[in-house]
Amino acid sequence: MKNLAGLLMVLFVMPLPLQAQEKFDAQIFVSNFNDEGLANAEVKLYDTTGVFMFGGTTNQEGRFVLNMHPGKYQIKLFQSGELKKERLIDIPELSGRKIYNRVRIHVLFEERKVFTLEDLHFEYNSAEIQASSYDILDRLVDFLNYETDGKYEIGGHTDAIGSDKDNYTLSENRAQAVRQYLIDHGITADRLVAKGYGESKPIADNETDEGRAQNRRTEVRKLE
Repeated sequence: MKNLAGLLMVLFVMPLPLQAQEKFDAQIFVSNFNDEGLANAEVKLYDTTGVFMFGGTTNQEGRFVLNMHPGKYQIKLFQSGELKKERLIDIPELSGRKIYNRVRIHVLFEERKVFTLEDLHFEYNSAEIQASSYDILDRLVDFLNYETDGKYEIGGHTDAIGSDKDNYTLSENRAQAVRQYLIDHGITADRLVAKGYGESKPIADNETDEGRAQNRRTEVRKLE
């Protein structure tokens, strides 16, 4: 199970209001950037004075249900007893009828220094981003908006078809296209570096279609 550098998102779907201070079931999901669940992770909620209130441990899919009150909490993520991430969240009190299992708390924890943007695709032999890939880039925007303390490299990689020079240029242009998308959506330019690696860093066999597909990738690296 892959670990994840940390984003906490609280997503509310509340068509019906909740009686003040009445408990409800919150759906807890702990995942890495690519929505792979993190098993055996402890999520604990403390009140603003540091008193433990609610908690639980994720199953193999990275999920569990937590019966809790609305309020302001310090939410902490532990793995093997080690604190990995903490952040303040605010689940507002509502009045009226119950909402049934309608609050979802998504704990996004990316511990890896480098991760691949799965499902990011470009037009053939082009730096034009396919519209179907906007969702993964929007998720990256959200991630960077929460991880405000670091700089990141956007690295472009190609397979070995074509000349070294052409592949380097293509990978550089693709990395620049991703960087510009992030800037256009509010990420500060000085936090982002685009770099093309061409075919120089394969992760699979360039002799097969499957291997070449793996080598054509865009990676995000947190810089020291």
